[in-house]
Amino acid sequence: MFENKIKTLTAQGDVALGVGMPDASEILAKLSVDTGVDFLWIDLEHRPYGINEVKNLPLIARRKGCMPMIRVPGLDPMYFKKALDIGANTIMVPQINNAEEAKLAVQYAKYPPEGTRGVSPDWVMFLDYTFDDYLPYANQETTIVAQIESPEGIENIEAIAAVDGIDVVFAGPMDLSASLGIIGQIHHPELQKLLADFPKRVAKANKPAGITFGDLDRCRQAIDEGYRFVNIGSIASLGANGIKSVLPELRERARK
Repeated sequence: MFENKIKTLTAQGDVALGVGMPDASEILAKLSVDTGVDFLWIDLEHRPYGINEVKNLPLIARRKGCMPMIRVPGLDPMYFKKALDIGANTIMVPQINNAEEAKLAVQYAKYPPEGTRGVSPDWVMFLDYTFDDYLPYANQETTIVAQIESPEGIENIEAIAAVDGIDVVFAGPMDLSASLGIIGQIHHPELQKLLADFPKRVAKANKPAGITFGDLDRCRQAIDEGYRFVNIGSIASLGANGIKSVLPELRERARK
């Protein structure tokens, strides 16, 4: 009933594929999860909206068997509580720099005795569950994605991955490029080497590595490199690219 598909797929050596939300839109969320993706990335770090604006998106995802992932703005228990209590079952935490911070992320996301999460998962009533249905499985279902973005984080990849309760270790290409002093240079050899080595370093702790790209060819390459949690853009970016690709053909056809 409360199985997290991300854990299941990555444990089998398979790939969990997801898309991000370009806006706090319930329509875009529904269209996204209807494609059959494994997770829906709801971002509260860089987007201008907050918990109230996205409160229905995790429910939309859950109804379709898609895992709702919320990236919280930072390592603060308040953000974790609100994200989980509106129905997220996967929490992405930015700027994890060391094992101590990774342990705090686990602590904030789990109920006692594994952590210190407060008990009030009100989302269950909207899907006709009860606290008794959910609570025995909550800690097992909750998945934590630790995002590596800093020089300290790069140095501590293995230690972060080894923390019990961290399920995915995620490479953020843009932020890593900034950390390497080559901001925005996604194709720079130094960054490419780091990203190619990243899954191997994470795998030392028997954990899957994650990454995001809007370029589908780069997503294919990432899977070949060993990434097992891959965000492939958004329904907006992929849809826009589809329209751009077909327009020249249709315009040429109209001129005939």
